[in-house]
Amino acid sequence: MLLVSFPKSGRTWIRYAAGRHGLKLRATHADADTGPNGLGKKHGTIPEALKSEPLIFLHRNPIDTAVSMFYQVHFRSVLWKKTKNRLKIALLRGSPPKAIDPFVLHPRYGVENVCRFNRAWLDHLAGREDCLVVSYETLRAAPEAGFQQILDFCGRTDVVGADLAEASDFERMRSVERGMSDDERSVHLGLLDRDNEASAKVRRGVVYGFYDELKPETVAAAKAIAARYGFPYSD
Repeated sequence: MLLVSFPKSGRTWIRYAAGRHGLKLRATHADADTGPNGLGKKHGTIPEALKSEPLIFLHRNPIDTAVSMFYQVHFRSVLWKKTKNRLKIALLRGSPPKAIDPFVLHPRYGVENVCRFNRAWLDHLAGREDCLVVSYETLRAAPEAGFQQILDFCGRTDVVGADLAEASDFERMRSVERGMSDDERSVHLGLLDRDNEASAKVRRGVVYGFYDELKPETVAAAKAIAARYGFPYSD
């Protein structure tokens, strides 16, 4: 089964839990990868090859996603560290801001681009019975029920949601990452700095963690952007 999501929306968490019980999910960011071809690209168009394919679409609140993207780009991305890639991105789209607040508010790197991507997919999948839409926040709040929904959609009856919920324990995943050798981390996770928690693949996993990361005025501006795309915040 295909899993589509914007980068940093929680797919590693889901694939780890599913993989522990033999459920293999093919994953794609649908042209929104963090390499030189996708980073900073204006999103909002569904690739033709995916328009009719049955799939699971995962989305996460766009402000948390943009914050995680900041850490991905500046602390983890091996591709971004290559000079030729930095030059290519700078020439095509401008370099991503080095500070977190302007990054989150940047129209091509921050919350607006996440919103464009998620809104396009949610609108495209509306009413599709052959596709499943799940949110990171719902899965985090009720993992057993959320994973059971995924298993039912994939037709798996030999394992239950509680099994995947146990396998997806966040601290367990952090322990697995910390226990990897430097080479294993580099190959599997793209980790650049073993001693810097900001460069961890499994970094925080906190819902609405952006409140701890951004200035109040940035939060307000980001919420306004999200609301324009139909992602309001009730708090």
